Amino acid sequence: MSTLTAIFKKLEESMSAATFAEAGEFETARQFLTTNKNARKRVLLGTDKQEIDARTISYAMHLCQRLGGGLEIFHVLHLPAEEEGTELSQGKEPLVSLSNALHQKGIAYQPVKGAGCLADEVLRHAGSRRDILCVVFDAMEAGGTTCRKAKENMIAKFQAMHCPVVMYAGSAKP
Repeated sequence: MSTLTAIFKKLEESMSAATFAEAGEFETARQFLTTNKNARKRVLLGTDKQEIDARTISYAMHLCQRLGGGLEIFHVLHLPAEEEGTELSQGKEPLVSLSNALHQKGIAYQPVKGAGCLADEVLRHAGSRRDILCVVFDAMEAGGTTCRKAKENMIAKFQAMHCPVVMYAGSAKP
């Protein structure tokens, strides 16, 4: 009897998702269909490069599809001293357009001003969260001994949380 109940529940969720999709509420429809155990979890893509490589986002998206979770991009921006006091959204048309484009694809994008190392900023952002499936980095730069120690510390902390860390360098451009 429980198998039949499960089938009816799945059918009801599918019909509800179809109704929301027909009404143009695609995010709500997607939530109805993502009922696996990782549906509310995220793959965290951390980068501190000025421009995020499309191949890196594609890699993270494929990883999300395999794991059944969503994608969150954590972008640390190293701004010049004269821009430190301004808001990230003010006067930053590329950031606004990137954020809107990613939001339409269901990707959470969070640009953050940071003077520190990417590893430190990611630890501050996700150190106590339990919804992170894994962390993907866009080829981190060496950055000196303090950044190297921060990177080692971050990897150790994520391993203690049983959260894998993936360093994605992509293929070399021709």
